[in-house]
Amino acid sequence: MIIKLFPQRRDETLSVFRAGNVLTVNGEVFDFASMPEGSTLPQAAISSIWFDGDVDMHDGELTLTLLLPNPWNYSQEQAFPVPLVNVPNGLVKLPQPLPTDPPFESAEPLPVPIPAPGVINWSLLVTAEMKAAVLAAEQLAEAKAELVTKNLKAVTQIARIQDRIDTLGYGIDAGEATEEDEAEQGALLVNLKAWKTYKFALGKVTVQPTWYAAPVWPVEPVAPVIVADPQTVAADLI
Repeated sequence: MIIKLFPQRRDETLSVFRAGNVLTVNGEVFDFASMPEGSTLPQAAISSIWFDGDVDMHDGELTLTLLLPNPWNYSQEQAFPVPLVNVPNGLVKLPQPLPTDPPFESAEPLPVPIPAPGVINWSLLVTAEMKAAVLAAEQLAEAKAELVTKNLKAVTQIARIQDRIDTLGYGIDAGEATEEDEAEQGALLVNLKAWKTYKFALGKVTVQPTWYAAPVWPVEPVAPVIVADPQTVAADLI
């Protein structure tokens, strides 16, 4: 068990007793023994002022944070507490304040408080399976968004290249095209094929064994510079 301590100036005292994954905190018993591996119990699920943060079960070890009250004569160890690791069963040794005058001892012994069950809302428990499901949903949404973006870019490039090829073809058919026009069309036909091949490859990404956690994206072709492209002309005018 790992117990982290969050210091706060308070006049109350803190008593913690460990019995396995059961903690008795100032007389309230909090049983975390039923937490499965990889799960997280949010702070909101624990009805106690002494818990500060979530409770995690990782690699069979419970990790939690407790509020550490610092009295007026708090020590450096209380002000800057280090995490308690490998906490043994029994009374947990917490940082102590600076020494003061001996406290007044009552002639009659104080009554021993009876431990009361602490309130834990187990419906808020986040299991490892729930964490994995959330992560998978986020990965799927991210992969889908990236695929849509890449497909849209491919469609746009294919359309603009095809439009230029058609335009040059009109000049060739009319006998008005120059050798440079014909050379440009030939280069664009090669580039168009590359973009169509790329678009086809995008359609197979979702059947990859690694989809959607680690998709292998096809290499995007180079977008050709088309001087007469309406989009390029419009951009130059902005």
